[in-house]
Amino acid sequence: MSATAPETTGATAPETTGTTAPEAAPAAEPLGALAELDRLVSPYGLASRVRRLPNHPGEPRFAIFTASMGDLAAVSPNIAESAAGSDVRGGMDGAGGGLGTERAGRLCVAESLERYSSCVFDEAALRWATAEELGDEALDLGTVPRCSPRELAHPKSIVTAPDPAGPMRWTRGWSLTGNRPVWVPAVMVWMHIRAKSAAERFTMPISTGCAAHTDLASALVGGICEVVERDAIALTWLQRIPWPRIELDEIPARLAPYVERHRAGHVRTRFYDATTDLGVPTVYSVDLTPDNEVLGQLVMCNTDLDPVVSVGKLMRESASSRIAMQVPRPRPADPDEFLHVFHGASYMGAPGRAGDFAFLLDGRERRPLSAMPDLSTGTAAGDLRLLVERLGAAGCDVIAVEVTTDEARDVGFRVVRVIIPQLMPLSFVHTARYTAHPRLYEAPARMGHRVHAEADLNPLPQPFA
Repeated sequence: MSATAPETTGATAPETTGTTAPEAAPAAEPLGALAELDRLVSPYGLASRVRRLPNHPGEPRFAIFTASMGDLAAVSPNIAESAAGSDVRGGMDGAGGGLGTERAGRLCVAESLERYSSCVFDEAALRWATAEELGDEALDLGTVPRCSPRELAHPKSIVTAPDPAGPMRWTRGWSLTGNRPVWVPAVMVWMHIRAKSAAERFTMPISTGCAAHTDLASALVGGICEVVERDAIALTWLQRIPWPRIELDEIPARLAPYVERHRAGHVRTRFYDATTDLGVPTVYSVDLTPDNEVLGQLVMCNTDLDPVVSVGKLMRESASSRIAMQVPRPRPADPDEFLHVFHGASYMGAPGRAGDFAFLLDGRERRPLSAMPDLSTGTAAGDLRLLVERLGAAGCDVIAVEVTTDEARDVGFRVVRVIIPQLMPLSFVHTARYTAHPRLYEAPARMGHRVHAEADLNPLPQPFA
């Protein structure tokens, strides 16, 4: 799921469109710092407009908004270069959902700001060098996820193996586990950064680990949790891990409004405890709507130190994803040509493919939500310390790069990208799933699950979007 913006809002009411009647925000809902984001919304601002999307009939009636950013290729040279003439309008628009309109109308702007900040950079500030030239000051390319020889040899492969002797662009980051500066390949940090050497094609730009917040520690927590979440998503699907199904045996008061709103629709969601060997609570979910002719299954996932927060967030954000996933889009007929975030999800979302989720849906193991531990410490600094210590003990290097833009700084936001090379990445490119990464096989073994060799991995496209 997208990294989390601060849970605070206010100021000018967002534009409302669509046929769905707005729900009032809870009376006690704090609005605070997100109000500053309204300064970014104008015909000449970062977001040209904010609008509400109508919920589909029978689906949970959460308030869902989008913030439109227009054609960023017109103002960013690297986005224009990456787009290569194609229309990128709408591709980075932010979405936000909530129980009420005030918060949702600002969260979509926060997500737009996060996406914008992860795409805009100064080419002149980057350093061209090889990993060998940078030595110990560079991220060890031997630790990054890599594709197998089988994947690299595929006639439609678009990636290369990491090459320490190959020149590429680098930027400065900070190792939170090693407490030291580190050079990081720029292609692992920003989106819309076109490879300018063969060595830069060892990875594909993706939003994993980007997070925005008014507090730096909170942004880092959000980024770390998203990397852990994406690791669980990849492991779940590729290794077909039969996680225990979560039973909502107790519904805390803070979760009750989300459950009530969610259960009022026709969507039936199964939640699974996808907490990996890292021990950071992670919830994986599958929406089931067999009566829907377009979207029979929808996969979501979220990592948070408090699993109750994850369940509520999944209910809220699945409502947004369901709208996006039911928009007609072209898709290649051959899964080996799947490159876009929506390709695999729409393919696997077809109602006739429900049987492909049997390794989860047919499982008999159950786990009460109340039995899942809440590891939150009560402060962002405490949560950050816990996560860094836990990941460090697991042999992971947690690296952060600040990508805060002037626009973000002007409204009091910090934006970061977190990279944890030892964890399994999420890939939407079906021919490049990083199946040579050791964690893909070591993690299931540590958790006592069956380990599938590369030839026996799930051959179907990744259903998460």
